[in-house]
Amino acid sequence: MRYLILLFVFATLIFQKSSAQENLPELHRPLNIPPVLSGNFGELRSNHFHSGIDFKTQGRTGFKIHCAADGYVSRILVSPWGFGRAVYVTHPQLGLVTVYGHLESFSSKINKIVVEEQYRRETFRIDMEFKEGEIPVKKGEVIALSGNAGSSGGPHLHMDVRDLATGDALDPMNYFKHLFKDNVRPEVRSIALYPHGGVVEDTTIASFRTPQELSQPFTAWGRVAPAIKAYDKMPGANNIYGIKYLSLLVDGQQVYHRVIDRFSFDVTRGVNTLIEYSDYANNGWMMTTYVPKAHILGDMVTTTIPNGIIDINEERDYSCRFILSDEHGNTTNVDFIIKGKRQPIPKTEHIGTKFYCTGDNTYNLNGLKVFIPQGALYDDIYFNVVTTSLDGYFSDVHKVGDTGIALHRNYDMAITLTRDTQPDKAKYCLVRINGKRKSAVTAKYDNGVMKASLNRFGRYAVTIDKTAPKIVPSRQKRWARNGKVSYKISDNLSGIESYRGEIDGKWVMFEFDGKNALISYKLESNRVKKGRSHKVKITVTDACGNTSTRTDTFTW
Repeated sequence: MRYLILLFVFATLIFQKSSAQENLPELHRPLNIPPVLSGNFGELRSNHFHSGIDFKTQGRTGFKIHCAADGYVSRILVSPWGFGRAVYVTHPQLGLVTVYGHLESFSSKINKIVVEEQYRRETFRIDMEFKEGEIPVKKGEVIALSGNAGSSGGPHLHMDVRDLATGDALDPMNYFKHLFKDNVRPEVRSIALYPHGGVVEDTTIASFRTPQELSQPFTAWGRVAPAIKAYDKMPGANNIYGIKYLSLLVDGQQVYHRVIDRFSFDVTRGVNTLIEYSDYANNGWMMTTYVPKAHILGDMVTTTIPNGIIDINEERDYSCRFILSDEHGNTTNVDFIIKGKRQPIPKTEHIGTKFYCTGDNTYNLNGLKVFIPQGALYDDIYFNVVTTSLDGYFSDVHKVGDTGIALHRNYDMAITLTRDTQPDKAKYCLVRINGKRKSAVTAKYDNGVMKASLNRFGRYAVTIDKTAPKIVPSRQKRWARNGKVSYKISDNLSGIESYRGEIDGKWVMFEFDGKNALISYKLESNRVKKGRSHKVKITVTDACGNTSTRTDTFTW
């Protein structure tokens, strides 16, 4: 009976929320094709929540994008990464901002403004802001064409709806729910029980069950936190989506509840507190009930037990139920038992210095300085550094902290060089070492020290980068026929810092597709005269100042 009452309350809350959403303003649908989603709001992504919804575009680009409501273009973004091309529209009367990302192109009136500014600055990457009245737009007006630009995994339209007053991301599905028919319940992949100062199945490691295995109880003693891997589904698509509503009941009482319907971008890295971050590399998105000491997500997460941890302190069955639900009220319940089994709890041995999430923390030893400011840690931790010497590096190799610990803010790190023999200090490069893989991080040389602001723990050391980027023509024989000049550009370590493309001695706008490492220029007769031979010059510079230049000729 208690479960039935809780389910009724849960369903009532969703109904009340849905009823309140009926008063929301009507927004024009962005695409005039049957709506199918490839991603929903609040999905757990790497170090961030998904801030909008992704409309599928039938595997193609070039669909007309319609403005949601009257307003004005307030920002235009062009980048090789992220949204690629994006239009921000402010709707003052509605108190909203809508964002349209991964675009193939802008409308003619927007594009004219953007291109003029790109040529004035001689840069492809641009971020422009506008005031009310400069670029007015109407509800339903075509403002762009759908594309696959930036960090996109395939053609689609990403759309945000944001609160104008706070900047918070809001769930666009609240405005477009009527376009979808959804009768599919969330799908559960696995349940786990993680020890947090307790034992599970006679060990101090997590135990896992598939839904088919849940007839077998977990055994535990002490402090433990349940976790679940689950996804939402929708008809007409094979995609998986994030879970919007998640609750845990223990013995008929709700002890944990999570809802993702809005968030501040200031807390988006807090997505890492919703999962067993230390186990992410092995088991992926296991959504935990554990709530860290620095409760960064506020009322997105509520719990009635300390830190969302169940204290198994009686030899009895603890009846547990996960409840998962989507915007349309489709609900999945998962029942499982935790059997209290009295047993010794091994004493945890901590290595390192205790750092507190409520204050600043510093470390200074063996050529390494670390400053972790207040607000960077979600929990108190034991901070440890292991320093070794390896051939080929210009500093010691420092294993800084535990890679299983997530950080909310950057920390400062300074590594002293053990040999400062490189005449050109710009060639020094700070790298993060993961096995045999080295990845450069942004750092600055300062009087024998490399300084950086970092958001991950790991192994770090200083090396040098003297290798210039590579420039390779792409489909060179087709340039004239296709009306496009293209190159693959790449760098061995520090990464591409800048590039410049000229035809016949004049700058032209080569677009940079970061995910394909491709720069390309669509030939324009007003800038490149037809019927003659042309000289193209490409210059690429990496983050350590190494530069490559290539010159080619073609006839168009």
